[in-house]
Amino acid sequence: MAKAYMERIEALRQQYLNTRVDMDVYNAKYVTEGFKETEGQPWILQKATGYARTCEKKQIYIQDHELLVGGVGFKPRAGILNPDSASGVIEKEVDTISTRPFDPFYLSEEGKKIYLEEVKDYWKNKCVLDRWRLMAPKDMETLRTNGIIFIDRKAVRGYGETTVDWRRLLKVGIGGIKKEAEVALAKLDDAVPGDLEKSFFYRAEIMVADAVIHLAHRHAELAEQKAAECADPVRKAELLKIAEVCRWVPEHPARTFYEACQSILSYEYACYMEQNASSYNLGRLDQYLYPYYKADKAAGILTDDDAQELLDCLWIKVAEMSLFQDEVTAQYAAGYCITVQTSCGGIDQYGNDATNELSYMMIQATEDVKFKEPNLSVTYSISKNPDSLLHKAVECIGMGLTMPAVYANDVGIRMMLNKGVPLSEAWDWNPCGCVETNLSGKLKEYTDIADINMGAMVELALNDGRSRITGEQVSVHTGNPRDFKTFDDFFNAVKAHIDHAVDVITSGNQLLDYLSMNYRPVPVLSLGFPHCMEVGKDYSQPGAAKYTVGGGVITVGQADIINSVAAVKHLVYDEKKLTMERLIQALDADFVGYEDVQAMCLAAPKYGNDDERADFCVGEIFTHVVDQFEKYDTLFGKMTCGMLPVSGNTPIGQWVGALPSGRNARTPLTDGIGATGGTDVNGPTALLKSVSHIPHARFTQGTQLNMKFEPEMLKGEDGIAHGMNMLKTMCMLDVYHAQINCVDRETLIDAQVNPDKHRDLLIRVAGYTAFFVELGKETQDEIIGRTEINSWVGGCCGR
Repeated sequence: MAKAYMERIEALRQQYLNTRVDMDVYNAKYVTEGFKETEGQPWILQKATGYARTCEKKQIYIQDHELLVGGVGFKPRAGILNPDSASGVIEKEVDTISTRPFDPFYLSEEGKKIYLEEVKDYWKNKCVLDRWRLMAPKDMETLRTNGIIFIDRKAVRGYGETTVDWRRLLKVGIGGIKKEAEVALAKLDDAVPGDLEKSFFYRAEIMVADAVIHLAHRHAELAEQKAAECADPVRKAELLKIAEVCRWVPEHPARTFYEACQSILSYEYACYMEQNASSYNLGRLDQYLYPYYKADKAAGILTDDDAQELLDCLWIKVAEMSLFQDEVTAQYAAGYCITVQTSCGGIDQYGNDATNELSYMMIQATEDVKFKEPNLSVTYSISKNPDSLLHKAVECIGMGLTMPAVYANDVGIRMMLNKGVPLSEAWDWNPCGCVETNLSGKLKEYTDIADINMGAMVELALNDGRSRITGEQVSVHTGNPRDFKTFDDFFNAVKAHIDHAVDVITSGNQLLDYLSMNYRPVPVLSLGFPHCMEVGKDYSQPGAAKYTVGGGVITVGQADIINSVAAVKHLVYDEKKLTMERLIQALDADFVGYEDVQAMCLAAPKYGNDDERADFCVGEIFTHVVDQFEKYDTLFGKMTCGMLPVSGNTPIGQWVGALPSGRNARTPLTDGIGATGGTDVNGPTALLKSVSHIPHARFTQGTQLNMKFEPEMLKGEDGIAHGMNMLKTMCMLDVYHAQINCVDRETLIDAQVNPDKHRDLLIRVAGYTAFFVELGKETQDEIIGRTEINSWVGGCCGR
């Protein structure tokens, strides 16, 4: 029988599902007003003034049934435009943004008028995106316009991919952090070098702290107003409680579980309002909230059902945020994905199991709410965490909810060590965004400065640096492939094109760092990083966070490069079934008239089957990639890598011609680190063994493995036990991550045809979950085409 609190949760779910995704340009209007009022002042003070105007003027709301309140935009599920980052991004979309195929946002006529008359012109050539496009290096533009890299994402949206110090927020409150800034400001002497810049920073921190507190108090006032008008005594009491809570937090330290949940939500929204970006993560929520849960239970003021209801409400409020991106960028991360990660499990500072009652309640919240956010994960320590936690996780996955993702905790720790974090702190790592690694309140990074098209690296090696799609010379000359005498000649050509792309991407990263340091301060986010407050530097500056790393680059098309390299070795050099000439002719023709060649390519050894004839090159290719990136230093540290294509494997595949793997031109590349759909035929364990050849801990921004199971696979206790054993095998093989879609092909096809019948059907796209019906058809088709595992032994997989 359903719990009584589920009546509220179901009502909130239906409100959400019936809410259109809108575009909010009012935020941009208020920020612009603030900048205009403070012309000539330091950029960070202009930013703080614009943020304060937003908190003063933005439309606020409290919906029916809510216990936790707030919002980023003027309504739930509204995207916001941060004009200082990317004002011009919607200029060409003003009339199409409401109907575009990927992530449409409804923009009203009033909104269009406000943008065109009060926002657009002021930011021309001032916002980061405009400066980025004006200053872009020529070779970067060449690779970008030919689909070899995608590199605009971080110029369109803000930092994201970070986790603030939630423990500190709950312990001292925004008011306490403001007090620290006031004390630090009073100690400065403008005659001392550097103190003037610090004074700008602390003044900005005080301004935005006041703004966040003011916005919370506005919600308290609105709740009191609604209570005065409410005839229902039960709801009246709830509204008065909301007012009481918002009067106290996030300004003051949280005293109760309820206050802790609202404080976290209020600051989460505050960070997102400042800079539209994905992945302002909630981190290890079961650890941060547990002291409040435990104290309230002991005091008799909280039951488990009360706590579960509040967690469920928090889940729904997080899901209301919708990431705004331009039409092109949205294709690379479709589904309005904000990828706010929260994790449970893991270990404590003594190396002991950190699982507690809230760990299970977090998974239950996902089961209750059945939404795409927050992006729930379990950091699983095979030696420390109990089977009951993994059982609960697999139960949830088996319900078709796509979450939680499961991470090998030990691999995550090693990734942090590779980022320069000592083991004394690395144990407290948390998953971030899609699959990245982060450290609450201590680590600055951004993980998607660029996507690098790995399929194109093979194409360029077999076409002397020329794109088959555009015909342009886009990379270095590596010679006529017909003259390659040995496999090593070919393999070295592939590596040469990787090296060129790495150099170009790193140049773009240096430019973005420059622009962000000068034109993208984030004083609200800086409140959540103690080291920023200690040294008097904004989060955007080198040395502001305790640990920093260089920009993260996403490799896309892992299976495509592996299978293509393996096919060339097997067919041309080992078995000599094909000449290089005939292979190139077939690729040039997209296999038309060369069907026999394509058949041989498709039959060549394939990654994902524990077959050394394919897997031999996995470690060498990707060690080379990360070695090349780590050669480059930035002001924030060495460049970093990850394998998390989001939905970028579909659009980036349109720029790649036919490949020796047998793949046709312009079709999607393979998602994540898994096998190409339909080619892994030896079962899930063989897939994991192939995937284990990747140097996971070197790819410190994470590696993402999607798996698709038929629902019957995880039914009943036997199915759950098999799922648990598979995930334990993953950890034993040092594979970092796995996430499972548990849905049959027929359901997905029906959802394409009858979307209204499947509004809340969840699907794991990449390192994030989306509503299937909100994805573009190309992305839907790619998901439908993934391998469907229907047996725990080999030979029973299909498409």
